[in-house]
Amino acid sequence: MSDYGYTFSINGEFVDESDAKISVLDHGFLFGDSIYEVVRTVDGRLFAADRHLKRLHNSANALGMPLQRDDEWLLQHWRDMHAKRGGGESYLRIIITRGVGPLSLDFSDCETQNVVGIAKPLNRWPDEDYAHGCKIVLAKLRRNPKQSTDPAIKSGNYLNNVMALKEARAQGATEAVMLNVEGNVTEATTSNIFMIKDGIVKTPALKEGLLEGVTRGFILEVCRDVGLKCEEAVLSGADLLNADEVFITGTTRDVMPVGQINEEKLSRAPGSLTIKIANAYHEVLHDPKNSQ
Repeated sequence: MSDYGYTFSINGEFVDESDAKISVLDHGFLFGDSIYEVVRTVDGRLFAADRHLKRLHNSANALGMPLQRDDEWLLQHWRDMHAKRGGGESYLRIIITRGVGPLSLDFSDCETQNVVGIAKPLNRWPDEDYAHGCKIVLAKLRRNPKQSTDPAIKSGNYLNNVMALKEARAQGATEAVMLNVEGNVTEATTSNIFMIKDGIVKTPALKEGLLEGVTRGFILEVCRDVGLKCEEAVLSGADLLNADEVFITGTTRDVMPVGQINEEKLSRAPGSLTIKIANAYHEVLHDPKNSQ
């Protein structure tokens, strides 16, 4: 346990914060050579853990570091983290590093991955952001291109996101939306973004360079289930500014309406279709078939 109320584990063993240590020669620390996934609980059970595991494997394989722990071990450890933390819903992060090796970019001597677990109470975002919409900004910082460190990899190297969020906070905003090098919308720092125009829901296509959010995937399904046309598209900042409704999504945010982009306020926040989608997603969250 920590002063923040967090619970920690190292390679499956629960430890106090003072003992939550890995070597300074771990390549996750030295080079950001690591991956991670966050699973939340709903009604005390893991939500969409199968989808998070699939993405974890995709990230691991993209970095050439296939997982050394099997899926059942990872699932059970997420459950153990929640049980160990105790009380209320949980945010459960598992970080998997390349492991310890020489001080070199060559990772061929990194034989054993380290698995770090951090559990904390599930984030509660301000009610105001849901009631009237949050503020976002279009960041000046551009998203890493797919030809560089692909944003589809959920790696421990998050400086691009950190610096974009710094821009947002300097302007009193909740989130920063990043454009790619072509000037097209990709994603926010810890969220995917959707817009609605003339009754059509749109979100940036994966080819634009973004993480395939688990909540994003559910929202695409939800829109079709409730009879809304939904497209993965190429979007510009101007498209967002001219949208009828905008919302962001994520594991801890669910569906959060946007009320302001830069200094422009949206007239519908939250709009009726955003509310419809949010309510339908709430049913998905509490559907037992999505929990483990």
